[in-house]
Amino acid sequence: MDRNEYTCKAPMFDGTNYAFWSKRMETYLSSLGFDVWMSVKNGYTVPQVPPTNLDVKREHENNAKAKNTILSDMSDTEFVKVMQYTSIKETWDKLQSIYEGDAKVKEAKLQNFRAQFENMKMKDEEKIANYPQRVDDIVSAIIGLEEVFKDEVTIKKVLRSLTTRYDTKVSAIEEDKELKTLSLDELFGSLSTYEMRTISGESSKREVAFNITKKGKEEDAHEEEDNFDVAVEIFVRKLKKGSGKYKEEEVEAEVDFEGELVSALEELWKVRKEYKMVKYAVAKEQDILNKCLEEFEKKILDLRT
Repeated sequence: MDRNEYTCKAPMFDGTNYAFWSKRMETYLSSLGFDVWMSVKNGYTVPQVPPTNLDVKREHENNAKAKNTILSDMSDTEFVKVMQYTSIKETWDKLQSIYEGDAKVKEAKLQNFRAQFENMKMKDEEKIANYPQRVDDIVSAIIGLEEVFKDEVTIKKVLRSLTTRYDTKVSAIEEDKELKTLSLDELFGSLSTYEMRTISGESSKREVAFNITKKGKEEDAHEEEDNFDVAVEIFVRKLKKGSGKYKEEEVEAEVDFEGELVSALEELWKVRKEYKMVKYAVAKEQDILNKCLEEFEKKILDLRT
């Protein structure tokens, strides 16, 4: 799209998130001109007769611009609540009264949001990437009620509300950085980097421990199988030789018991070898799958950064 074709739209109001909408609308009206926003803030009395004075005409135009902007970007449900007002300040004050209330209601809302802020705490399994949104929602609600809220207060609260796995990083931040000059973006960026390094390190340790345990179990299993195969081989040889306790003094010619047993054991031996080959093939495929999963996890971490 050509930059000259780009137009910024006024924020739409449907009766929800008034605090956010009012700030956005204030910014938008100010972009139309300083006097346009001043007509909302200071008010304008509509003259009984058409104005002839140039300054009065400009005041009327500024009021009309602001009124057109606000009412045009309002749902029908909200429009009927303010359609009777001629001054845009009356419209603005009415909306403020409806959604923020009087001083007592406003103070009650502030107390509620302050309590939420004080009780705010990071969940045990919560990722640091998700925590800033919860913090920002509460802080924005407080600021939307015209409460002065410094970043330093929010930063100190965030550091107090983190889980114990961030204790080392919190101590380092408090010692090395000046909290008055530290921004929230810098704080969460630093915590995100620490989280990724910590998770990566713990994953590597768990992987090494798992591989060692897995290797040990596989070696034990292979050793047991090898011992069994050796025992079968020795037993078959003894039967073939007819030596030791397996040698019969009298064997009827028509019944070849030893031959049948030897054949059965050889067949068992062959089946076990095939089983081992299949088992090793499956284990190899499992290793390939594990490597693919590791590469996938690394790509996910790279995307997060």
